Amino acid sequence: MNSDESSERIKKLTQECVDIVRTILIARREMSKLHDPSLRDVHLPRATEEIGAILSLTESATNDIMLAAEDMMAADFSDPDRAQELVNDSCMRIFEACSFQDITGQRISNVLKTLQLVEAKVEQIETAWSNTSALQAEQQPATGDAALLNGPALEGEGIAQDDIDQLFA
Repeated sequence: MNSDESSERIKKLTQECVDIVRTILIARREMSKLHDPSLRDVHLPRATEEIGAILSLTESATNDIMLAAEDMMAADFSDPDRAQELVNDSCMRIFEACSFQDITGQRISNVLKTLQLVEAKVEQIETAWSNTSALQAEQQPATGDAALLNGPALEGEGIAQDDIDQLFA
């Protein structure tokens, strides 16, 4: 290998090293833009709490339904009026217990929003590493009616159901 070829090869290797360093610096800069402490500190813990509340509601509803069914199975039908009252009361308890699905759906919706936020962050990281196009705009906080729609409150948050019931009494 002559000195011109060696010199050319060194220039090529140097340029490749410079390109690698430049790519790493760009990726680091783009990755720093993606850092979102609210994801780790707010959104993911909240999603965990929502899932815990879903499990609690489901367990409670299942227990209520089973107890109502057991009461109906133990009814003494020798007194038809009392038996009818017991069956009606038990059916009402079952209907009330089944209402958990509405709140559960709202909670699952909140968890889904967090998963979508995580997915968007992963896509942004992929974009930063692929160095193909500009990163997507950061997710903007909800405004207007969307900011008011947060689903059911967790235990200890929001307005108590008894307070709401008194408003309508």
